Amino acid sequence: MKYIKFRFFSLLTALLTAVISFSYSAEQSAQIRGIRTLGMGGAFVGIADDQNAVFYNPAGLTQRTGSQLTIFELPIGISEDIFNFYSYYQDNADKLRDFDTLGFEDKSKIITDISGKITKYKPRLRLGFPNTSYLSGPGFLSWGLGLFTQADLGFQLNSGILIPNISFWGTVDVIGAVPLAHRFDELPYNVPGKISVGATLKYINRARISEFNKSILEFENFDPLLQMGNGYGLDLGTLYQPDSRWNVGFSVTDFGGTAINFARIESTKSGEVKPASVGIIYPRWNIGTAYIPSKFYYWPGKSINTKDRLVLSADIDDIFNTEEPLFDATFFKKLHLGAEIKWAIFALRGGFNSGYPTMGFGINLYLLQLDYAFWGDELGRYAGQIPEWNHQLNISMRFGQNKGRAWGRTSSKQPQDKAIMQEQPAQEPQVTQPTAVETKQEIIDEKTPQEPKAPDTKTEEIKPQSTENITPENPEAPQTGTPETQKETIDKKDLLSQ
Repeated sequence: MKYIKFRFFSLLTALLTAVISFSYSAEQSAQIRGIRTLGMGGAFVGIADDQNAVFYNPAGLTQRTGSQLTIFELPIGISEDIFNFYSYYQDNADKLRDFDTLGFEDKSKIITDISGKITKYKPRLRLGFPNTSYLSGPGFLSWGLGLFTQADLGFQLNSGILIPNISFWGTVDVIGAVPLAHRFDELPYNVPGKISVGATLKYINRARISEFNKSILEFENFDPLLQMGNGYGLDLGTLYQPDSRWNVGFSVTDFGGTAINFARIESTKSGEVKPASVGIIYPRWNIGTAYIPSKFYYWPGKSINTKDRLVLSADIDDIFNTEEPLFDATFFKKLHLGAEIKWAIFALRGGFNSGYPTMGFGINLYLLQLDYAFWGDELGRYAGQIPEWNHQLNISMRFGQNKGRAWGRTSSKQPQDKAIMQEQPAQEPQVTQPTAVETKQEIIDEKTPQEPKAPDTKTEEIKPQSTENITPENPEAPQTGTPETQKETIDKKDLLSQ
């Protein structure tokens, strides 16, 4: 009996140890933040009319007026701290190079300067590999395919007690996505407008690395552990269009949580082990709206005709996060505002992302597109706590760039035309003038005795003036009017003489 109890507790201890070693942790989102959305303050749930809809609101694919093929897209993003870090090094290169020969006071000054400035910098680099995607045109089922990759790497230098140390982290994601969407053109209970529903099925393969407070002296035998993991995720979205100008969108990214299963890995140099674990990308519930005006009123009674090339948008993201309540100090962190206006081959963008201004522009050279964005992210709990400023440049080759709702809203004109036709009052039938052939036939009928015919008062009222005096008793009526009228009159005389 004692042996059985001993075995039972041994087995229970082993199970608990296995559960503890197989830990769960919060993972960074695998969302691809397009450069167009970054320039517009991240407000895209209500727009969702291009390849960015795959990750922001898949229901928006039903707005496409034509297909879109992205051959490649190469984004390069760097944080402002990279420039700050490099600038500091350039200004103090000589002192750092001759650090060993400096006096105690100079060394202390440099160390204090590093602690006060360098340790605040968190240089960050974002790279995308040739992203490619396809979006279908309009149809019963809107669909797409996409293969996306992104790398997000960062580091921070700390002063340490005696020797500086460094922390670094990064993820590399390869994402396969299949978005699907359908639009309901007629809604029950005479509800106006249309509603679309969509979903994105995605497979995520992630490589991650994270090391914190590693002494510089440890890098001689350092073997960084790159841990690999994969998982499947689901994004859902809806888009309601009450009319041709307004959109209201709602989306859930990583519905139910996306689990990334990481394998165990062991260093061959240091013997360090990272156990198998599961990282969870928690769901985010987002809502947004977009408005596409035909005119922009900059003063009462004064406007500019934007010709449907201006779009305004507003989003609130992660609205059900209990750790950061919506109506709290975190509200402005969740708020995103954006605008975009297009003129010829140029696009100008601006907005606010989590309380920080954003801007961007694009140049569309038919197949080749060049885009730039500057924006701020909030790394803390509330807006204004820990800002991070970023730059990004995109080079892409794409067919069907301008076939989204914002630029090509041809499908929305049909309901307007029908409404105009219904509003027009019924017109009274108009009486048309008889042709020359009809007049000849009437004259012949009047000359035929065996087929008497009652005079038609309507016909007499609308007879041309040039034929009123032509009768059998007056065949020599004067000829007036144009040469064509005179010719018709001569023909009528010949008929009467017969």
